[in-house]
Amino acid sequence: MSLATSLFKWTDRVGGGLAVRALGLAHHHLRPGPPFVDIDPRAVRRVLLVRPGGIGDLLLLLPAVQRLRTALPGVELTLIAQRRNASLAELSGAFDHVACFDGSPATFARALRRGHDVAIDSEQFHYSSAAFAFLSGARARIGFKINPARNELYTHLVDYPMDLHESVAFARLVEPLCGAADAAGPVPTLAGVLDRGRLPERVDGVPAAAGRVVVFPYGGGRGKEWPTPRWTEVVRRLRAAGHEVALVGGSDARPRAEAVLAGLGGDGASVLDLVGRLSLRDTAAVVAQARLYVGCDTGVTHVAQALGVRCVVLFGASDERKWGPPPELGQAVSEPVPCRPCAIFGYVKRCRTIDCMNRIAVDRVWRAVEAELAASAQ
Repeated sequence: MSLATSLFKWTDRVGGGLAVRALGLAHHHLRPGPPFVDIDPRAVRRVLLVRPGGIGDLLLLLPAVQRLRTALPGVELTLIAQRRNASLAELSGAFDHVACFDGSPATFARALRRGHDVAIDSEQFHYSSAAFAFLSGARARIGFKINPARNELYTHLVDYPMDLHESVAFARLVEPLCGAADAAGPVPTLAGVLDRGRLPERVDGVPAAAGRVVVFPYGGGRGKEWPTPRWTEVVRRLRAAGHEVALVGGSDARPRAEAVLAGLGGDGASVLDLVGRLSLRDTAAVVAQARLYVGCDTGVTHVAQALGVRCVVLFGASDERKWGPPPELGQAVSEPVPCRPCAIFGYVKRCRTIDCMNRIAVDRVWRAVEAELAASAQ
């Protein structure tokens, strides 16, 4: 977990927790009448969606947003998010306005008070997003019923399923709006929620080559890290089988990528090393051209799925039932260690050995890679 993410969680727990409790107490004593309101979808013109958190959370919310668009075709949608996700929100084409709560305070305040009819807080557990939804002034406010301190600020409470895919959980959040609309229809799938037409056709400094295998050999946290020599062996087998390979990732993945390439010896020169060189948008453009993506449960992995790219995804502390690829998009690889999955709402159990990742054998991953390569050729 990065320092910025840790700081955000600490600030949310302390400042956000106090703000939510104070707002809830004031609302309870100062607002007479029932704590709920009826929603007439025909009267809804503006909807606010609050989505703090990581890349995966935003992408897995997008199928529900698409359903909302279908159910209420004329609605104006504003997204409140972090700056790191603004480019993905724009790539999706799903929102009329995107405002970042960690950007310009004036711009954020204007977006928040835009006169929304409904505010949907898609945060699963933390506090600050509930305060944003409440302070928007929206008459109807929808949120997950999982953190009791937040419940005072919502008019509609939705059960959060612990054992279903996260895209299903987000689909339930829009039920108070879509469930009453005749045109709602089924929840769209994750594949295709990012618009390939908004990606650059060519990335500067990256040779054009459709059909590469893209590998992200970094998990971003101890509960998601697979031993470096095993990543090296997977890349070695890919090259021996004649596949072009590109490594992707942010600057924090640079040491891991260098270790993987060093382990390949002279063969490392044949691997396209893009780690730390590309923006998220350019990374998405490279991934979009891939025949297969191989990585751990990270944001870029969800980007691959959102682009419809087949994936092999390694899972340790996190739960593939909630975050894994759908069967039509690939395979999740994990080992049945009794203490996993232990990650919940971004927090991971302290662990010295990370057996959940260390017990995943190279041969197990390679069988999945071969199977997905064969499926992609059909």
